[in-house]
Amino acid sequence: MKKIIFLSLVIAMIIGSCTQKSKKAETEVIIENTLQSVHFWTDSIGIAPSELLASMERANKAIDSIGYPDAGYKLWLFQSGTNKDVRFMIEGYWPNQAIYDTIHKNELYINEFKAFRELLEKMKWVSYNRFTIIK
Repeated sequence: MKKIIFLSLVIAMIIGSCTQKSKKAETEVIIENTLQSVHFWTDSIGIAPSELLASMERANKAIDSIGYPDAGYKLWLFQSGTNKDVRFMIEGYWPNQAIYDTIHKNELYINEFKAFRELLEKMKWVSYNRFTIIK
């Protein structure tokens, strides 16, 4: 009798686990980024890419905390190009304009972005471009 009860509990746990996994998969939503920003920067003072990346990652963690892990920034280091003065490209990727606005108005993001902005202000901004995806 104990074996039957034990076996019944194990089967119930397995069935419950499978049911929870399938429900989670049904509710999971993948957000496609449809808005992108690209900044090009020169660096006349020699900021270490690791310093800029660490500061940017704090801003990205704030964006994650706000609830948008599919949004944020990526740092690119130029290897070659026609403009020899450009050193960094910072890519912003956003699900849409409404979420971009929500993130940029959030106090957590504003506070964490300050240090990143201070580093950027030490460099020279070259250009800023915004892109939206064509579907």
